[in-house]
Amino acid sequence: MDMSDATEELLFLDEVARSARVSVESVRHWIKVGRLPSVRPGKRRMVRRSDLETFMGRNKTGVEAAR
Repeated sequence: MDMSDATEELLFLDEVARSARVSVESVRHWIKVGRLPSVRPGKRRMVRRSDLETFMGRNKTGVEAAR
């Protein structure tokens, strides 16, 4: 982990789900199939805010395309 990773905002999966307006299960699926990168700094899996923004930007027609 470099210095930029240490200062980047991390989101819990429920926060990602709220931002994307989907279920936590959808977020877990995106992570599992490799569509959304995640990290595990402790016991809980989290998503970098920049990775979520990139993911959302790739799906300009809405997250329905990513489901």
